[in-house]
Parts: sequence; structure tokens; C-alpha cells
Amino acid sequence: MIRLLFLLLGARALKPMWRLLMAAGIVWMLLGALILFDLSDGALVFFLDTLALLLVVEGAVEIITAASVGLRRYWIDALRGAAFLFAAFLVFNVPWDNNIGAAIVFGAAFLVDGLFRIGSAYVVHSPRWRVGIVAGAIEICLALMILFAWPVPHLFTVPFCFALLLLTSGYELVRMASPLRRLPDGASIRSLPLYAARNWQGAKVHPIVGDGAIVADGDRILNVYVWTAVGSVKDPERRLLIDRYVAAVDKDGVISTGHSALEMPGELYVSHYPANDMDHSPDDFRALLSAGPENDVPGRFNESLALEAAAWCMPDQKITFRRFNPQALRTFWDAYSRDKTYNLTARNCSTTVIQALDAATEGTGHTGSLWRDLFRILSDPHFWLMRIVRGRAEAMTWTPGLVLDYARLLNQVVEHGERRWRTRIGEAFRSRRALVHEQERNEGERAAV
Repeated sequence: MIRLLFLLLGARALKPMWRLLMAAGIVWMLLGALILFDLSDGALVFFLDTLALLLVVEGAVEIITAASVGLRRYWIDALRGAAFLFAAFLVFNVPWDNNIGAAIVFGAAFLVDGLFRIGSAYVVHSPRWRVGIVAGAIEICLALMILFAWPVPHLFTVPFCFALLLLTSGYELVRMASPLRRLPDGASIRSLPLYAARNWQGAKVHPIVGDGAIVADGDRILNVYVWTAVGSVKDPERRLLIDRYVAAVDKDGVISTGHSALEMPGELYVSHYPANDMDHSPDDFRALLSAGPENDVPGRFNESLALEAAAWCMPDQKITFRRFNPQALRTFWDAYSRDKTYNLTARNCSTTVIQALDAATEGTGHTGSLWRDLFRILSDPHFWLMRIVRGRAEAMTWTPGLVLDYARLLNQVVEHGERRWRTRIGEAFRSRRALVHEQERNEGERAAV
């Protein structure tokens, strides 16, 4: 969470505040320890109930917005709103049920995530695979503690998990703030040691932000293109979630994993691909997923969207950013593109796009007031969903489906983070009226013909 938060705020805003950030991390850890030692005092009830109300409002806004524009097209937004309402139900203190629902959900979440981390660490076998297995084992132990109500009763499951969040995020904040003071001027926040893990890979290209300013006037745009697995094959055999995040198979047995690319029109195109088609034989698939150097193969960078689309097809999804740092993106790509090595898990098209997107959007969450921006980002549910998506990718690897989810959420945080709820609802209803008028006009034209 802290790494993602620092990325959005940027080194330029955070470096002068390193002492306060370290003090805040220490206070967070002390508060988390205090809550763990005295869970039964009920001090967190008011705070958690307030958080639940915010989640209710956010969920209602998402559902109303999706319904006003059209549920068939924006069903994912309605589903996200329902998720917010469900989270509010879990967080809200309901003494009569002993919070058994929250205990089951949190326990199951820790259990599933722990098993996923262990399985991913074993299959992907990155250099930090042992850390992944240990982290997964700890999560499974926490899941069993929550499900069996020992040593924490079900009633205090939510405060217990909140205390763990404070402890872990406070510790990470202290570890981030300490080297922040030694960060050279103009250096990227991703140069810090905690960003050197796989899928951040900041330390490998020594990223520099420089003095480039963040543009937000619409003169330049940044497009993220995604060829989803199911959208890049004809007549796919649908498999729920598998064809969304892993691969899709058409009726002839042809497999497509999709593709991701990024473009600053007229200046830069980021698209990484193996120089030669890789063997997707099921017999070798397990070995192929290993992130080790034994699976490194020669790669190539496609020159443009037009050439790539001509050789294959146009992307079926596009996310546009208008607030980003062009110079930081160019500097990153100049360093990254010197090495064309491709690795299906550790250095694929999606990991390349995400790292380029990190470089381009670093500091875009900072609008002038650090503490106001900090509160705005932390109170945005899209930020927490981003953290979940990024956590899945860190445990496994980035895929075009995960890139699509992450880019959409990032777009909401960066481009629309300051919009009020009533503004979003108003825009949705205006869009709905525009769609209705357009449909009526088209029907009138067809009737005249």
C-alpha cells in the first residue's frame, strides 16, 4: 500500500517531509500495537462505522451512475458498487451477529490469498519465491486464528485486521522514509530499495524523473491499449475468469493470451514481444512459467500501433490518460529499451507497460497540498482496489487482463480523484440523456429512409 501511495505522490512532494513520514509510521505502529493489546475497549467502533458509511455512499454512487448510463454496458461499475456495499456491511459493527460474517469473509480471504501466494511462488519461482511461501504461510495461520476465534473472538475481527494493517503499513512507511532523505534530486521514487522487487523492477533501470512537469491540459495524451485474451480470438470458448485474466481458446484450439501496449501518440510506442513465437506446449508450460533467467529469450519492440494492428488486429480496449509526465516516460523508455530480453513471466508485454505507466504517472496524485492529497487518495476506494490488483500481479505476474483492471482504476484515481459524488452522478445522467437523444435521432433517420 505504501509503495503505491508514494508512487502516486512522487519523490518531489515526499522528500521534504521524510521526518514527518517516519514519525507517522512510528505512530501507526504504536497505534496498531495499542489496538491489539486492548481490542475490547470499543474505541474503533465510531471510526469503523464512519468508514462503513463512506463505503455505502461510494457504492450507491457507483450503482446509480452505472444504472443511469446503462447496466448492460457498465455492469462492472455496478458490480464494484455492490462490492463497496458488501464491504460496508462487513466493516459496520453489528453486535447481534457477533460479526461472524466478517470473520468468515476475512478468514476465507486470508486463507485463499495465502494458498494463492504459496502456489504462485512455487510455479513462478522468482528470486524471492521463498519470501512468497513464508508470507503465504503467515496468512494461512492468520486465517485459522480468525476462523477458529482464537485468540481473538469473532466480534473483534475487523479491529484486529485493522490493527494488522496499521502495523504492516507503519513498518513499511518507516522503511520508505529512512532512505527517502538520501534520494538525489530528480530521482524517481522507484529508485528506493523497496521498489527493487519483481514487477516493480525500479532499481534495474535507475529511473530518473528530472525536472519535467506533469501535463494536464489535454495537449498530450497517453493511451494504454489492451488486446484481451477473449477479444483477440474469433468464436472463443468462454471460460469465466480464465479467458479474462489468463488465456482464451477458440473453437479450433488456438490459444491467445492477449497483449498490452502503451502509446504517447506521435512520440513513443511501448510494445514488447518475443522475437520468435514461443512454444505453448502443455508439457512445457510449467517450466515456461518460471521467472528465472533460463527462460529469457530474445525479444523485440514493435514500432507502432498501425503496424502491430496490421499484423494482427486492433486492440479491443483503450484507456486514455491526460495527466502524466512525458519526460519521465521518455527517460524510462530510453533506459529500458536498451535491453530487448523477453521473459514470459518476469519481462513480458504487460510488465513492460506497467513499468512505463508507473514512470509516466509518478507524482500525478500530488496537486499541491500533500496532506490533502494523502487523505483524498486513501479515502478513494479505487485506490484500495488498485492495491488488490497490484498484489495479485506481484504474487504472480502481470497479464493483459490485470493491466486493464489496474489502468482503469488508476485512471479514476489520477484523472477523476477530485470529482465530488454529486458531480459524478450529474455527469452520468447527462451522458444518459445524450445517449437517449442520439438513439432517438438514429431511429428518426432510419424511419425517414
